[in-house]
Amino acid sequence: MNALVLANFPLALLVLAAIVGIPLWMTFKRPVAAPDYAEARAYLGAKAGLRAVPALATVRRHSDRAPQPTRVAA
Repeated sequence: MNALVLANFPLALLVLAAIVGIPLWMTFKRPVAAPDYAEARAYLGAKAGLRAVPALATVRRHSDRAPQPTRVAA
């Protein structure tokens, strides 16, 4: 094999090591202690609050509407 072909193997190994190693390094550098569910709790609390108010619970859905006429291609 040519010397240039043989020189590509170590370069390929360096590139593969960088592709695998950099994301691993970023992950281990700042590990997440616990997920933050604050937004989910706020959403579920607001959703439960809407069920408690009868006037807001009767919001019409898209399926309740009459079908709209559509344009037909010429």
